[in-house]
Amino acid sequence: MEKEDDIVVFAKYDSPVDANIVKGVLESNGVIAGVMGDSTANALMQGFTQGTIKVVVFRKDLQKAWQIMDSAPLELTYSEE
Repeated sequence: MEKEDDIVVFAKYDSPVDANIVKGVLESNGVIAGVMGDSTANALMQGFTQGTIKVVVFRKDLQKAWQIMDSAPLELTYSEE
């Protein structure tokens, strides 16, 4: 059963920098966000694979996050979950 406080993947990025920029944009607009998979040690030991870095939000904030990013003047490459 899906709950509003479930954590869901908003988008996946190849770059931890891009993911953290998106996290910052979302948080500056009132959406709590997190980044998963941006460990520098992980990157050095295993290398990055496409879509490794994930930006996550609460399910209840997913629509708001899309609205925020649709209106943001950023050109970052991501893949939807």
